[in-house]
Amino acid sequence: MQRRQLLTLLGASSLLPLASLGGCGFQLRRQHDMAFRSIQLSGFSSTSPLATELARALEANGVTVVESSLQAAQAASAAQVPVTHVEFVAMQDTRDTLVSAKTAFGQVRTMTARSILRFEVRRGDGSVLLPASDVALVRDLSYNERDALAKQDESDALTRAMQTDIVNQVMRRLAAIKPQQLPTPPEADKATSATTR
Repeated sequence: MQRRQLLTLLGASSLLPLASLGGCGFQLRRQHDMAFRSIQLSGFSSTSPLATELARALEANGVTVVESSLQAAQAASAAQVPVTHVEFVAMQDTRDTLVSAKTAFGQVRTMTARSILRFEVRRGDGSVLLPASDVALVRDLSYNERDALAKQDESDALTRAMQTDIVNQVMRRLAAIKPQQLPTPPEADKATSATTR
């Protein structure tokens, strides 16, 4: 068999596992079509790994992550904040691990990992676009003192997986925002004009 034919067969056979994954519910990560063009992430700590992963996911979907509404206006070369700008406000971003089960001799047998993100999304004018909501995940992890180091690695991997799950859920919620939801509501315009008179 010639080398070219062998490579062709190998290439085709390598696609078979991917083709079979489609039938088992596995899906390759797809791009989200976002109605907004820029977003400000606020409320996170400067070292939040969740904020970092969320920012990367947003940028991978064509959304510009900015540090302020002023920066959003400058990026859009506009005199005021564009209607295609939103602010993601993290009200709670916590991760913890606690003991959930012990033996009769007080040895830890099960740990529970928890990740909670509470957030709301605001329009560029500060009005609420998506009211405060929670994404909370809880996972149990068996524990054994003799394999403490391996269990720590397993716990770290579980925490990262939960974080990615939260980011994916947030991305789906953000993708559900419709373009018609972005412009400032007429009621807000009337309230603004009434206060400036």
